[in-house]
Amino acid sequence: MPDPHDDFTVYAHARLPRLVTTAHLLSGATGDPREATELVRRTLVGVCARWRRIPRDDVDFYVRRSLVKEFLRGARRQQAPSRGVLKDTSARQRAVLVMLHREGLREAEVAQLLGWSAGAVSSRARRGLAVCGGDAGRLRELFAEAAQVGPEDVPFGVPLDAVERQGRALRRRRRTVVAALCALLLVPAGVFAVDRVVGGGTAAGSVGGAVDVARSPIRIVAPGERVAAVPGVQVWLTSDGKHWSTPQRPNQFLGLSEDSSASGSKGDADKPAASVQPDRLNSSYFLSGLYRGLSADPARVEVTVDENRMTGTVLTLAGSPGWGVWYTRAPLSLAELKSSYGDGGPTVTVYDAAGKVVARGGADW
Repeated sequence: MPDPHDDFTVYAHARLPRLVTTAHLLSGATGDPREATELVRRTLVGVCARWRRIPRDDVDFYVRRSLVKEFLRGARRQQAPSRGVLKDTSARQRAVLVMLHREGLREAEVAQLLGWSAGAVSSRARRGLAVCGGDAGRLRELFAEAAQVGPEDVPFGVPLDAVERQGRALRRRRRTVVAALCALLLVPAGVFAVDRVVGGGTAAGSVGGAVDVARSPIRIVAPGERVAAVPGVQVWLTSDGKHWSTPQRPNQFLGLSEDSSASGSKGDADKPAASVQPDRLNSSYFLSGLYRGLSADPARVEVTVDENRMTGTVLTLAGSPGWGVWYTRAPLSLAELKSSYGDGGPTVTVYDAAGKVVARGGADW
């Protein structure tokens, strides 16, 4: 793989015109062009800071998602009315319409991008299109006309050299924070490691060298075997799906045929997909979900909540059935999780042993 910094520079230079155009349409295709370039600048700083952790076959998805999240976050702060081509549409409707009719994504892909259900994407697409006259073909024509304002017409370009410097500085700050947290957790982590060695276990390594993070703990359970996931929460599997029980919501069930949040296709159990179901636990959240349609057990399941990334524990039945349950605990307040979900919400990504993304999905709030 090329040097990570050079890799980012090549990618950013190649994608910059398209990113500015998309940001231009999201911001309303009228007004101060600095809005679009500033949106792209903030997006690329965040991408640069995480560049080494982004799988190279998944960069476009990650960048698009980061761009839309930055746009929604800014729109919520400013609460500014829409303008231009998408006049009178909400920020979320605007994001859906641009992704569908400018970027050319399918509704299921937009659902994965935003961390919404396919039904929520379809509903916002219908309402937004109705506001714009109800003609998808005409909307695409208007997007094409508005997109003629490219980077050469924008007087304030995106300074990629400054983006890289800011991205590296942000990465260093995050590493400092992570190192401090690891130092605080060092003693209990050491005790846990000793317990694993004494019990005959082994420490998990990285995922095939492609994603430099630990593998998910994977536990094979019998049908109906109850697992104490976190204090007060039990999870168990049967052949037809996931069961879990929390103090606030006992005896919940999600069947394999019901789990359509990631792909939007009920009963399509053969298509790789994943989902997230958040449950409130006092001052934190229990996040869990199903993955399905895999040819083998995953090596890592990662859930992302805004700036936080957590590794999930995996439960599966014997025989590598191609589906299973993941779970983790998110030390986030209700306000933080709601704020994050407003920008796209918890997203789960499933990696295979080579570090390749094999399934992804989001949450229904």
